[in-house]
Amino acid sequence: MDPLSLPPDELRRLGHYVWDRLVDRWEHLDEQPPIAPVDPDFGPHSLAACPDGPTDPQAAIDELFDEILPRGQRADHPRFFARIGSPSNPISVLADLIGAGHNTFAGSWTGGAGASAVELATLDWLRDWMGMPASTEGVLVSGGSVGTLTALAAAAQARVDSRDQATAYVQEHTHSAVAKAWRILGFNPSNLRVLRADPSFRLQPAAIEAALGIDRDAGLEPFAVIGSAGTTSTGSVDPLNDLADLAQREGLWFHVDGAYGAPARLTPQGAELLAGIERADSLVLDPHKWLFQPYEIGAVLTPHAGLLQQAFTLDGAYLRDTRGGVVEFRERGPQLTRGSRALKLHLSLRTFGLDAFKAAIAHGIALAEHAEALLEQDPEWEVVSPATLAVICFRRRGHSDEQTDAMVRRTIEDGYTAPSTTLLHDRSVARLCTINPRSTERDIEGTIERMGRFS
Repeated sequence: MDPLSLPPDELRRLGHYVWDRLVDRWEHLDEQPPIAPVDPDFGPHSLAACPDGPTDPQAAIDELFDEILPRGQRADHPRFFARIGSPSNPISVLADLIGAGHNTFAGSWTGGAGASAVELATLDWLRDWMGMPASTEGVLVSGGSVGTLTALAAAAQARVDSRDQATAYVQEHTHSAVAKAWRILGFNPSNLRVLRADPSFRLQPAAIEAALGIDRDAGLEPFAVIGSAGTTSTGSVDPLNDLADLAQREGLWFHVDGAYGAPARLTPQGAELLAGIERADSLVLDPHKWLFQPYEIGAVLTPHAGLLQQAFTLDGAYLRDTRGGVVEFRERGPQLTRGSRALKLHLSLRTFGLDAFKAAIAHGIALAEHAEALLEQDPEWEVVSPATLAVICFRRRGHSDEQTDAMVRRTIEDGYTAPSTTLLHDRSVARLCTINPRSTERDIEGTIERMGRFS
């Protein structure tokens, strides 16, 4: 008998039990706080010791559902507005189960032709939605951080002679994943130019041009401009066409961080804001944000066919029998051993259809605009950054940073809703991100009412 399995009837019973518990969780999710209170006494010592022999699996499952996993944020909660989290969807959860049940391997064609074919097809969908050329290739990764690392590694392969002399240009609200990738890849940390954003929190070409002249006069080697298609703090979109023009004129690599904002191109409003994204030399986007997938799934796209392979192909002799397939995804990124992240996005799109995703994205944009309209009607509130790609920032007029932080903290502790704070113009502001398709206008209204009550 297999020592690491259970009888088929027991496996079926446990599977039904777990799925029933998940459906119950989703059905009653809005009755729970979006962010669970922190228990200072909880930690690894709170968990059961590793047993030497078998124990009841249902008891361990119940412990996960009741005592362990509820501790933290509920990113799929309809009033979780604090982060750009994953609203998720149940079909994608099923797809993850199917993939794990098949123990899928998507690192080579011989190891997983089916999984690799699904990934290729899914990447083609993403390419088409972004308007990128037919030559575009890509790879699915864990998220924006590894996606940025992958894209900048490819950019360095294409454009960089000396990592100590190379410079790149970002704005102050660019995601920290860029600086982290810059450090991991061995670039000189002092050569990542963090430029001041304009009053609309966007990176302007004039600021880059001024820095380019200084750097070239100093003997440095500018190689990349990094634009944001939806910054985390404000949702602002850098002028992508203008940045693409500058990059082309100056011979620079044009990378776009669209980790959360890029899918908005599927809506008319988003397509207008994101004009120029299709001109990127590399693009990162996270389906586990605004394509409503459970963690983890990010994507890297580049129109430079073969470049990812040049940057990442490094095989051992033990892989010689796996070469020569349609695609070897291990050659497009840092992972050799990799599961199939594509299954969940593929199956949820097959189930609901693209129009449902478009409507869900548009709903998020409209909710942030509804929040802005409510705030503008009340003279006690000041909108600091208008609703852009489902993000809005605001504060109580006359409030200090400490008062703003306290208002948000008390609102979260109340348990109904979860806003967050960020810093704009060196001041603390409250922030809502409204990408969950299950959020309602009433949720927005209740959130603003409670924030006013706790101010």
